[in-house]
Amino acid sequence: MSGARYIELEGGRVHNLKNISLKIRHNALTVICGVSGSGKSSLAFDTLYAEGQRRYVETFSPSARQFLDRIERPAADRLVGLPPAIAIRQQMRADGARNTLGTRSEILDSLRVLFARVGDQYCPDCDICIESTSPETAARRVIEQCLDSRIMIAAAVDLATDKLTNDKLTSDEQRQRIASLIQQGYTRAVLAQASVRLDAVDPESVAEPLLIVIDRLKADPASSARLAEAIAVAMNLSDGTCVVLAEQSQQPSYRSGEQMLIDGANWSVRRFSKRRICSSCSREFADLSPESLSFTSPLGACTHCEGTGLTVRSNKVGKQKAAPEEVVCSACGGRRLNSNAIAVRWAHQNLPQVCAKEIGELVPWLHENYGMLDESLQSALKPVFEHALRRLSFLEENGLSYLSLDRSMKSLSGGESQRVMLTTALGSGLINTLYVLDEPTTGLHSTDTDRIIASVRALQQSGNTVVVVEHDPKFILAADEVVEIGPGAGDEGGDVVFQGTPEELLTANSQTAEKLREFQLRSRENEPSIPEKKTGARKKSSAASAGQAAGVASGAQASAVAGRKIRVPEEWLTFRNVNCHNIKDLNVRLPLGVFCAITGVSGSGKSSLISDSIFPAICRELKIPCEPSADGTIGSIEGVSQIDNVLLLDQSPVQRSRRSIPATWIGVFDDIRVLLAETHEAKKRNYSRAMFSFNAASGGRCPVCEGRGVVTVAMQFLADIATVCEECNGRRFRPDVIEIRYRDRSVFDILNMTADEAFTFFNGHHRIQQRLNAVRQTGLGYLRLGQPLSTISGGEAQRLRIAAMLAGVPLSDADHSAENRKSAQLTRSGRTLFLLDEPSSGLHMQDIDRLLNCIDFLLQTGHSVIVIDHDELLTSQADWQIEMGPGPGRHGGQIVRSSAAKV
Repeated sequence: MSGARYIELEGGRVHNLKNISLKIRHNALTVICGVSGSGKSSLAFDTLYAEGQRRYVETFSPSARQFLDRIERPAADRLVGLPPAIAIRQQMRADGARNTLGTRSEILDSLRVLFARVGDQYCPDCDICIESTSPETAARRVIEQCLDSRIMIAAAVDLATDKLTNDKLTSDEQRQRIASLIQQGYTRAVLAQASVRLDAVDPESVAEPLLIVIDRLKADPASSARLAEAIAVAMNLSDGTCVVLAEQSQQPSYRSGEQMLIDGANWSVRRFSKRRICSSCSREFADLSPESLSFTSPLGACTHCEGTGLTVRSNKVGKQKAAPEEVVCSACGGRRLNSNAIAVRWAHQNLPQVCAKEIGELVPWLHENYGMLDESLQSALKPVFEHALRRLSFLEENGLSYLSLDRSMKSLSGGESQRVMLTTALGSGLINTLYVLDEPTTGLHSTDTDRIIASVRALQQSGNTVVVVEHDPKFILAADEVVEIGPGAGDEGGDVVFQGTPEELLTANSQTAEKLREFQLRSRENEPSIPEKKTGARKKSSAASAGQAAGVASGAQASAVAGRKIRVPEEWLTFRNVNCHNIKDLNVRLPLGVFCAITGVSGSGKSSLISDSIFPAICRELKIPCEPSADGTIGSIEGVSQIDNVLLLDQSPVQRSRRSIPATWIGVFDDIRVLLAETHEAKKRNYSRAMFSFNAASGGRCPVCEGRGVVTVAMQFLADIATVCEECNGRRFRPDVIEIRYRDRSVFDILNMTADEAFTFFNGHHRIQQRLNAVRQTGLGYLRLGQPLSTISGGEAQRLRIAAMLAGVPLSDADHSAENRKSAQLTRSGRTLFLLDEPSSGLHMQDIDRLLNCIDFLLQTGHSVIVIDHDELLTSQADWQIEMGPGPGRHGGQIVRSSAAKV
């Protein structure tokens, strides 16, 4: 493209990138693909985004930079043409107790401003509207309500108390105050139902505030200026309040409000205040502000639950203390705000009620009530209103109109969470920016993928450069340009295998190209047949015909399961009256001993059913500790006695740091340290296994780098500099610890082994080999045992979590016979139910095959697997399929289909 500008990278060497060079077009949508661990994230996030962010931060003053995270310069010879960068990562999902859809999308910020400006404060105790009235407004209301009536403007003055110190005044001080009022020109007052001269008032006989008459006049539009001036004087004299007395021509009525008898005549009483005071209980309220309506601020948060809406209740079963349980806060009813904030209303609705509306209902509500404001307010609040409306429209366009702003982010599915974060980026309105997205289609049903592609395309068309790390074939084919990193993972990756258009990729020779061609072939098989004009017969492929005859969801599924043996469940788990989010009184049966796939559109209730309801319920039945959950409830459970354990792989991200390594994650490092401590030399030196830990300060780690292998030099106003530790030369341990050898290998040598190398090295150590084999089964045999988890990709992290689950399964290199099944049941974990929520997250299409092998291994050894996923390559291989729906939100929460896969 002639004249186009590029991001130019030369000599990129971050992590496993092998001195790569490439150009990425500005204002284009570029997809980076490749197998998991090939170096995609190293290129997109650790090189492009990191350098863009670093350069942006360097534009700040040194005094401002000291408060920001210091970003290291990525290893590259040359990187030019880079705009300011923004990243949307999978692990950015906000799961804090105060993070809601409204706070994450920043729509709640706009609503708080609107409520603070146009909302009415009500007294929580009296339900009376609290108003702060200006003298001009008060004068206008008096003329409207008391037209042509004789009125007196008075100020209530407390003679007995000093209004500044609140101290009691003596009789002499009270007389001095009366004298001061007379000197200011005030001559009359109202006392004991009579109008009296002020100089005749005995202060000792006054038991209540004295009404000092400021002015007497007729309520007439011509005297509005004089009336407003008198009200202002009264407010200043009585610390913000004014009393207006209007003469009544008839006997008072109980319905006419407060009345007063003065000199035998009836006078109605109206009180106005520039302070926000309840006219009934005299409770004073602070002026409304956005912070006073925020549950993340002490001004607005419920003091009982501190804005979380939940409190922790400790349970006791007999004399034993059970796990604490989260319950709805009794003070705020889960609304998170204090009583003053809840009592603020706009159009008869408080803020929690508005946030509880579905987005599809909230948009017309905002339009209607904003349109009822006067023109001056509309003009002042137009930017705030348009900001909220723009964000809400983005959520609607991305298929989230069924959600409400008060939904906790941790209650959203992975796909919903991804779309919310994308909405924040789309609503920012930035241009000439580099957006780096990490698998925006994660957790999305295929029907939602087109919406995400359109949203990301809109981000690019508004004048931004968008780089996306993605495995989804539809997204790859929708890009302007594709960059494939590979050809393999780890040390076998890090090269640019392909760069060009999606059309050119389809003819290339790479793993992604091969899977894309298979995807296109399946898509053509799934296309609806066109009836012939004469006979009405349909042209259909054998795969599509099989799919229709069997009643499965798609021809691709029928084609995928054809030719393989379907497992038939013999045992079941039965759950009755499941209630959680959009699931209401649902009855469901889950098969055991087979691969069961839970499918359905994003937001249909899959995670609510499995992760938030069934998993904690089984844990309670099996007396397994688990995180307290106030989300799901189940009436009754049957069949739990058929399993011995349950494990959940949810969507929470792996906590990656330089101290966490694969060896500790899968639990082999403890056994390795035991072997090192049992060597002759270690016993001779009296070294325990703690000596071989780089996390224990009392162990044998290097005292200079504290077991990190690198020393970070803090630069006051520049990025920190990380250098290899000169004391240990990057080996993490002291020299005397390195001298201890097992089979002629030190602890450093062992941590530098790949999982494949270590599996062979530890031949004969069943427990270590069993756990290492789990890593190899997930395709991570190339990972080094001591590699910091901070350097691995999202796909590698996901597979490492799966490997940790597999590590509890007995190792078997032989055929999976009945004897082997029996041995699996006799292990410590016994028959285990594995619940996997979106295990395909971060996995290349090639890696799905490895995941299927892992699932098959679990089933062959006597366990059960239930998977929530949208990937058709994965779900089409299930033995039993349960589809939830039919739609998202309140339109879902039902079992649409539950049946065995048919060939």
